[in-house]
Amino acid sequence: MKILALKKGDKVIERLTAIVDSMKIQSGLIVGLGALSKAELMVYKLAEKEYSSKVLEGSLEVGSFSAIIAKDPEGKTHLHPHIVLSNENFETFAGHVKEGVVGATFEVSIFEDQEVIERYHDSEIGLNLINQEVEI
Repeated sequence: MKILALKKGDKVIERLTAIVDSMKIQSGLIVGLGALSKAELMVYKLAEKEYSSKVLEGSLEVGSFSAIIAKDPEGKTHLHPHIVLSNENFETFAGHVKEGVVGATFEVSIFEDQEVIERYHDSEIGLNLINQEVEI
């Protein structure tokens, strides 16, 4: 496990992807908390096979952040990040994170898995899904 902090102004997804690549992490989990000044959240509309998005700006507290680290069908690092944010009015927003900008700090723990997790494109759903089966 690695614990680190992103700095004010860092783009969260861009920076985390670069860190994961520099550490040569193939798969794992990232969890975090902190504060953002801007975030673009997305929700996947299954029937249309497309995302809708909402941009939030201001003082945003990160109540929860998690991202699965895997490889996309082309072998590039793919983060699947989700977040729960609250604003100054304690209104809460949650969704898939397209990108966010660190407002004060963003502290994360990166847990590396030894198994390589790969994604494949599922044409019925329209997304790149994890190519792992669970045996019970």
